[in-house]
Amino acid sequence: MINVLIPVVDNPEKFLNSAKSICSDLNVQIVIGVTESLANVYDFKVPNAIVKVYADGSDREEIINAMQAVLLGEAVFIARKPFTKDEFYRFTSQESQIVVCEQTQKNVIMKFLYGLWCKIVKAVFGVKFFQGDTSLVYFDKNLGNVLTNVSNLSYCTRVDRWRGISQAAIPTREPPSKIKYDKKMALRLLLFAILSIVVGVVVTTVVSIFTKVNIVIGLLLACLDAICLIITFLLLITYCFNMRIGKKNITKAIEMGE
Repeated sequence: MINVLIPVVDNPEKFLNSAKSICSDLNVQIVIGVTESLANVYDFKVPNAIVKVYADGSDREEIINAMQAVLLGEAVFIARKPFTKDEFYRFTSQESQIVVCEQTQKNVIMKFLYGLWCKIVKAVFGVKFFQGDTSLVYFDKNLGNVLTNVSNLSYCTRVDRWRGISQAAIPTREPPSKIKYDKKMALRLLLFAILSIVVGVVVTTVVSIFTKVNIVIGLLLACLDAICLIITFLLLITYCFNMRIGKKNITKAIEMGE
């Protein structure tokens, strides 16, 4: 059995077509999570599908977390963007344990920089990126059983925390889904990064102008500048990570009628 989670906060017609294209498959449990306003306008009563209606304002990742409760402990396919019947069967027929969307090929320089960036992220955050875009992502039966017990299904399906797991990437038609990130957090990270640099520059300049710099003071200033640079670097890494992955701490959407 394959759990197909389809969170709908936009493009309702396309997502309905995706769900209808596979609804006759007896090996599939389709779960459609939709906001109340869309549910009042569009008919989501797809044959053999479970429909969950959530409060308006719920975003895609919150709905994914809320739908975790209906997982059967089998394979899991999460559709953050619409898909075709052919794409679905290509994802679910792979021998790899995790399958994601194929991304545009990078040139040699960009590939090197991206690889370096991935190593930095792993060193700082202890996680890796999947080998592609997670707008569509499939986990086989063994991994799907684990996903029923994780504390943040949304985050665990956007970053790679698995070890010794085979992966594959499949080309898809639709563009990647939009990443929802915390704008206030992003702004704070940038401001603190700028502030850290400013503190280092101002303190070094003021001390150099009004004080006779000896070896001890010079070493102290060098240490201060190094600390400010490290703090700035970590803040910028965190900013870029959040922009790439989106919000980490995702709550569960509120289901209407509960």
